[in-house]
Amino acid sequence: MSPQVVRQVVKASREGQRLEVTYASFSSPTGEDRIIVPHTLVFAAGRWHVRAFCEKHRDYRDFVLSRFRGVPEPCGDMLGDHGLAEDEDWHTPVEVCLIPDRRLSSRERALIAADYGMDEGELTLSCRGPLVLYALRELGVNPHHVETEPRAQQVEIANRQDLAAWISWG
Repeated sequence: MSPQVVRQVVKASREGQRLEVTYASFSSPTGEDRIIVPHTLVFAAGRWHVRAFCEKHRDYRDFVLSRFRGVPEPCGDMLGDHGLAEDEDWHTPVEVCLIPDRRLSSRERALIAADYGMDEGELTLSCRGPLVLYALRELGVNPHHVETEPRAQQVEIANRQDLAAWISWG
């Protein structure tokens, strides 16, 4: 990730401007031109992201800064209301409830509860809706895979149904 990319993203975020970017993704590994309206930089899961309105998808998305190809170009003020205030998902608080893996013995569950500072065997984390998956990754919890060995996983999500809007359980 180059300083020039960060500089343009921060400037556009502050000034409510649109950016033309070339963004590489799994569906377009060589890059695809997009116009975004960035509003917030986030460091999550070991990478820098920008939360932005994507004109192609007509929705707010997270873009990994290291996937920008070249330096984003300013392309005018945002059209309509697509800034931070209008990103409803960003403003939605979500609670993630973790418990020790139920497959562990009671003594092992007590150890894990102490490790995570759980209150009565439960840890509740609050985060913004779009950051739920990142928060889980930071804690080493993969919501799409249950380890066969409970000692490898140690914690599990107790309120999976409440997170359905933020995680596709497949």
